[in-house]
Amino acid sequence: MFTNSAHAGDVTSHSRTMKALIVALVAVAAMLVVGQQRAEASHTEVCTGSECDTVAFVDKSALYTLYQDLVPASLVGRFYYGNPGDEPLKGDWNCNGEQTPGMYRRSTGLVYLRDSNTQGNADSQYIFGNPSDIPIVGDFNGDGCDTVSIYRPSETRFYLSYTLGAPLADVSFFFGGFGDKPIIGDFDGDGVDTVGIFRPSNGLVALTNGHRGGAVDHQFYFGGAGDQMIAGDWDGDGDDTVGIYRYSTGRLYLSNTHSTGSADYTLNVGRYRVAVAASGVTTVPAGVVSVPGIAPPPPRASSGPIYISGESNVVIENLHISNPGGACVEISGSSNVIIRNSTIGPCGDEGVYITFSDNITITGNYVTDAALGTLVHQSDSIRVDENVFVDTGRNFVQFDNVNGAGSSISGNRGTNQLGGSNAEDLISVWQSNGTSSSPIRVYNNRLRNGGPSESGSGIMLGDGGGSNQIAQGNRLVNPGQVGIGVAGGDNMKVLNNLIYSSSQPWSNVGIFSWALSGCGYVEIAGNQIDWQASGGYSNGFWDGGGCDLNRYGNDWDANLGAGIW
Repeated sequence: MFTNSAHAGDVTSHSRTMKALIVALVAVAAMLVVGQQRAEASHTEVCTGSECDTVAFVDKSALYTLYQDLVPASLVGRFYYGNPGDEPLKGDWNCNGEQTPGMYRRSTGLVYLRDSNTQGNADSQYIFGNPSDIPIVGDFNGDGCDTVSIYRPSETRFYLSYTLGAPLADVSFFFGGFGDKPIIGDFDGDGVDTVGIFRPSNGLVALTNGHRGGAVDHQFYFGGAGDQMIAGDWDGDGDDTVGIYRYSTGRLYLSNTHSTGSADYTLNVGRYRVAVAASGVTTVPAGVVSVPGIAPPPPRASSGPIYISGESNVVIENLHISNPGGACVEISGSSNVIIRNSTIGPCGDEGVYITFSDNITITGNYVTDAALGTLVHQSDSIRVDENVFVDTGRNFVQFDNVNGAGSSISGNRGTNQLGGSNAEDLISVWQSNGTSSSPIRVYNNRLRNGGPSESGSGIMLGDGGGSNQIAQGNRLVNPGQVGIGVAGGDNMKVLNNLIYSSSQPWSNVGIFSWALSGCGYVEIAGNQIDWQASGGYSNGFWDGGGCDLNRYGNDWDANLGAGIW
């Protein structure tokens, strides 16, 4: 890791299921103010199961991320629906008890609704509202079916429809003031969704228990400017209460009461464009994410976690291995093991964890929804080649004390949600040593999207020291704070890489060399860098000193773009 500024550690709590209100994010506040208090999570036991609501998220590329419960390990799947810029929706359109996606496209005035949590064409569509209207979703007559209605900010007026595609609203009324944002939920537990408003300027929340203007049944303060307000049944008691999603911190703050006070849960979830409340148990084909530029894996035979201990000459292939409660594959004290052509995920911990083993090959796999893609500890001759990594937490690959000849991290493709992941260094080589004739090769990988961590990089060599490592021919797009870093070690080489980053809040420098650990010879040559720092200026290279640095033939202001991936 590399950082040029101090940063506080996050406190991870738990997460859950949601009701269907979406409001576009706007500017971001520095901290949550509840009345005059800063929101802090209590240690209330988290609610899970079908009686509790949870939260789904949609990023700028229209990728939905769905959770079964409000706990980090309950991610059940991701899929694309709609186009970037569409207003995402979620509701029970066909009255079967399951909420599925929808979206509103302002350019055409069309609502598109889908009856399954999968990528595909709409099952129904119709013309809806005015371009300036805010779509809202709820069961407004208690019949068990969600419908799309509108809040018209220009009139401060709600128009509620009891059926999908109705040409006229069944009821309309004025509520709130200019600048207020709508909230939808069953605030008294009677089975009917009603409306409320959130006033970002001062954190005022005003809720009603009926379809009427004027009268306020609950009024309190929660959140502030830049927060997105949502509502759901976070504790399973039958009535909906509020929560906020704060893009700047990537956190949810959820309350179980209609009152000013501290949040009951604080959940670290990452940065997305919007948060979506979703009630009911969510079902999604697990472990397969459709990502532009990456072909999904074929169907494979299902398998639980695989443990290989003290064995040799083992081949595991053509399986779909999952273990939401822990690592999917663990290899310890073994040799001559191959894991190939398998789908790995979802995994509560590592996709593949290797320790005290030698001559291990991980190749041709599709690894997704894991806390870390592949972690290798105290092992020799490890090859992690030609795999796909999709949203695999802290690292796609980390080598920790990998030594000897014959080790490589090559030909892999990895992608995260830009600014919405838990990524640190996408590929990390920590206290590891190749040999002079057979260095550890980080070669020909295509890595995309880091952030919001301010200490993460695309590739980190020499972290904690080490020797004989080479990063060559890699292509990196928006990989984090740094493209490729050399943090120490001896005989370290960074050759002929293409590195691009647009200006992001966390982007710092394309390549750096810095003796954070003991540092000997470092060669940086033939690289093309197109890197915009967070301040909007080009920042291709930084020399922190302390290494025997030889750099030549680099283009620090190349014209690359995101298409290099």
